[in-house]
Amino acid sequence: MSNVLSARDKAIKALADAFRRQHPDVALNPKGYARDFRDTLLPRVSPEDFKEDLLSGDGNELEEKFRAAHSSSGLGVNCFAPFRQRIGDLVLPGNSAFNALEFERKCPTGLRGGRAPNLDIVLSGLTSMVAIESKLTEYLLTESPSIRQAKFSHAYQEQIRDARRKQGYFREMLRLQNRPDHYIWLDAAQLIKHAFGLARTFPDRPVTLLYLFWEPLNPDADSEFARHRDEIKDFKTRVAGSLPRFEAMSYPELWRFWRGSASVPGWLHEHLNNLERRYLVSI
Repeated sequence: MSNVLSARDKAIKALADAFRRQHPDVALNPKGYARDFRDTLLPRVSPEDFKEDLLSGDGNELEEKFRAAHSSSGLGVNCFAPFRQRIGDLVLPGNSAFNALEFERKCPTGLRGGRAPNLDIVLSGLTSMVAIESKLTEYLLTESPSIRQAKFSHAYQEQIRDARRKQGYFREMLRLQNRPDHYIWLDAAQLIKHAFGLARTFPDRPVTLLYLFWEPLNPDADSEFARHRDEIKDFKTRVAGSLPRFEAMSYPELWRFWRGSASVPGWLHEHLNNLERRYLVSI
């Protein structure tokens, strides 16, 4: 049996080590989990700014997943929760003037039965919206690539009969039903289901589906990161011109964008320092 660590194993270890440096008084178990979700929060993050949202979601995030040093939900909350009381300071490339922020927002697809997709973060503005799907280490391989096949119930093809049927997301779903192993690192099926939910929930507003993903300080250390980006580019090309609009960027790219903004409030500089100490690690 090989003793070589996978990219995901190396990432989880590096994130746990960074967590321990930042929280020397908090113990992590051998799998990288703290005992209480509050122990994983950055200094400017308050439970009051996200707890109720996560409790209303379907993932029971606070009971287990959120407690991991490598939790994607934790990364999203640690990154965005401080903006809840400072929403005027939040800008994204091509988007600004937000007035509300929600975590674990349900956006029903309209299909009979099943669960409504939960978006990790939804940002609302007067004229547009940005819905964020956040990833940390999930896209890195832990099993045979054949296990990561796109899966859609027949209900999507049978029950979606509105304008969504003419969009690129629907065409891509049909293609993946014939080629379910086309994507290995990108969970395209999840993104397509989010797109269906967003298009139905906000039919009269411009919406961007933003795929926001973590990368280490040295993404060239493993080819999986480049292959993941290649699949993102492929998916974006295939759904170009569709609603919602699809965009993607890494967390480090977002943080560099914030640092380079024309007017960066002092609190955000401090917050970015904490985010980078915690998550901007080499593997």
